[in-house]
Amino acid sequence: MNRMSVEERRVQLIDAAMTIAVREGVEGITIRGVAAEAGVSLGVVHYCFEDKDDLLRAMGNSLALVASDPVRDALSAGTDVKTIMHAAADGLWEGLTPRRHMRLLTFEFATAGARSRALRSVAEAHLTQTIDMTQGILDEIARVAGVTYSIESRFLARLVAGYIDGIEIAWLVSQDDDVAVASFHALADYVHSLVVEPE
Repeated sequence: MNRMSVEERRVQLIDAAMTIAVREGVEGITIRGVAAEAGVSLGVVHYCFEDKDDLLRAMGNSLALVASDPVRDALSAGTDVKTIMHAAADGLWEGLTPRRHMRLLTFEFATAGARSRALRSVAEAHLTQTIDMTQGILDEIARVAGVTYSIESRFLARLVAGYIDGIEIAWLVSQDDDVAVASFHALADYVHSLVVEPE
């Protein structure tokens, strides 16, 4: 069998840790458990990661925060701002449903980051990345539709990102698809209410 590079081994161990996290939650991750899941010795894990916090940071950094491609596809829905925003709402739902476990892990990492100094940087990086991505999409919608917003773009992005997280957490708990879809569309209507059309 070919020897793995350290980087390849780290990816293998992160994947094993993700498998455990999906099955048992972030709190269920141990160095011993990751070694067993990956079929390697404890020494291999310790060689690749300084400690559990180092492994958790690597996991957090590898998580895809949001499935943004379906939302970005909404930008091809035309130039009518309301149509684009509701297409984006459909894109949010389309991106959420097949990635339930990854979104749940993202929220677990955010919670862990609020409690753990070791993971705070990961949680903060996720928050910044989410707001950046949301702002980028909102700005692009405004550009395509030729409009502006009545409140500052960065603040609006923070609001929208917070609403999206809330809708997703509620769906993860309730599994009520209809309410989640309706909530994304209500959010689209709210953002649309802040649009300023050109004179």
